[in-house]
Amino acid sequence: MDSKETETALQQLASDDGVVREKARKSLVATHSPEVIRALISELVDPRKQVRWEAAKALSEIGDPVAALGLVHAMDDDSKEVAWIAAEGVAAMGTAGLTAVLSGLTRSSRCPEFHKVAHHALKEFHKRGTNREIVETVMQALEGVEPRLTAPVVAYEALSKLRLAKTSA
Repeated sequence: MDSKETETALQQLASDDGVVREKARKSLVATHSPEVIRALISELVDPRKQVRWEAAKALSEIGDPVAALGLVHAMDDDSKEVAWIAAEGVAAMGTAGLTAVLSGLTRSSRCPEFHKVAHHALKEFHKRGTNREIVETVMQALEGVEPRLTAPVVAYEALSKLRLAKTSA
């Protein structure tokens, strides 16, 4: 897929026709070049919800860890549908995705909605068997009495454990 075809496919993500959007998304996913990934990350901030959803879905299907931070930012989207598809996508990225979610939580004194979406992502990590012990600890913090206070601290500690495990491996 050349630059012109990529641009056309990106424009088609805004189509009112679901079949056109799906075909465009699938062609972008099939290409999964660095150019396409960068372009899709840019689309995560498009003013149109459907374009953000399509971009998050495509990045989730591509599964390149380069998109992990972009998807974590999309987990804070005003649209619950965009946020949840981003959470599922980042969970499919394994440890790189978990690192991005934990990093997002360390900076989080955000609204409870972000915590709900992060919890959803952590449940997905748990289902996939990604660092279960670490995931369970952070989930407990999010389920606790004051997650705005405890979750960033616990996420930071979990992030430190992940980094330590990575350097000793």
